Amino acid sequence: MVDHNLQNFYTRLERIERINLAGGAFEAVGTLGRSAYAALRPRRRRRMVWLRPLAIILLSFLVIKGGLHAQLGADTYNQRLNLLRAGTPVEQVGAWVLGADALTLMVSAQLRPYLR
Repeated sequence: MVDHNLQNFYTRLERIERINLAGGAFEAVGTLGRSAYAALRPRRRRRMVWLRPLAIILLSFLVIKGGLHAQLGADTYNQRLNLLRAGTPVEQVGAWVLGADALTLMVSAQLRPYLR
């Protein structure tokens, strides 16, 4: 003998458990349920996700370039840049990228007391 009321009860329990596992819930009128808290949670903006890693890479490159300038000194650094400028087109691009600009000189001046 199968009790149809008991089968009905277990099927309702399974349905309720599926709803709860999916994030749903039964909310009484006038109470604060899950939907009230989910609506108050601020949405995080995910625009320009690539900007932060790019800034970190550029800042790291600038610090390394300034540290190299501070460690070698201005004369040696410029001699090596002149060697690169006289080389292949790839080396010439490297010389242009590694050229001592104002930011490099500023970082070099800040790092020089710690490296010598």
